[in-house]
Amino acid sequence: MQAVARQLVSRETKWQTPPPKPIKPGDRVARVGLARWGREVTGAPFEMSADETSDAHFITYSLKQADVRFSIGHRAVTNGIVKTGRVLLQGPTSARRQSISHESFDFFRVYFSQDILDECFEAIFGKRPASTLALFEAHFVEDRILDSLTQVLAGVDRNGGFLGPCFVDSVGLALTSHLLRLYSFRTPRIKPRVSPLPIWKLRRVRDFIEENLFHPIYLSELSELAGLSRMHFAAQFRAATGQTPHAYLLQRKIKRAQTLLSDQTLSVADVASIVGFKNKAHFASAFKKIVGEPPSRWRSNICW
Repeated sequence: MQAVARQLVSRETKWQTPPPKPIKPGDRVARVGLARWGREVTGAPFEMSADETSDAHFITYSLKQADVRFSIGHRAVTNGIVKTGRVLLQGPTSARRQSISHESFDFFRVYFSQDILDECFEAIFGKRPASTLALFEAHFVEDRILDSLTQVLAGVDRNGGFLGPCFVDSVGLALTSHLLRLYSFRTPRIKPRVSPLPIWKLRRVRDFIEENLFHPIYLSELSELAGLSRMHFAAQFRAATGQTPHAYLLQRKIKRAQTLLSDQTLSVADVASIVGFKNKAHFASAFKKIVGEPPSRWRSNICW
């Protein structure tokens, strides 16, 4: 049975991040993710932090008593002893998360994807949710049903569950449905507020853009520089600059094109090619949209 448990429960390798689903054709995969997060702390306190936006809803169940200081943004979620069996609910957030553990800890987590939330929402209420679900902020909860079902899943780590993924899936669906009944009408179902890209990451991205302005620049490259997914990077970049990455890149290209257009030895087509536009017409359209007039007229005005 231990072999089954290893397939169903992962060691959490990235703090408060859902485990990857196993990729094996034909395998039944549970729709909730199960993970263990623990560490022996014998010397200095163990610290963890995360700045990126989290889209996850999850339950953290304390398998042993621990001394933990955990905060989200400026709000302290816990500041001391977390007893065995405590249940902490967390929902999507864009705020910085920080944890300081002063003694050894062992936590069990149950992660809920947006897909399973949407599926259960439709089964309960007869319609799909109108927007992305964000059911609750981080808080400890005392609820008999949540306690019981979470403890059942926590047992999977020891014995693999009676029916493997089918068993985990069934309990996961029951947990999801119960959470929706408790919280779907208590908080607005909106996307979490997006924090701006940290200044040092923004500077790194801007420097890269300036250094590579005459070459193709892809969103995946910029998001990798910032250490974020493309979706999260684009959202945080816009929060920091007021522009999408594409709009910012286009503006910088046009600004550089204006400098090049002051050189009378270069044609408009030459400038368009240098700054990476596919053709003169595309360049002229983008230039006019940003500057307010076509590149030829703008050049004539500044050289008059």
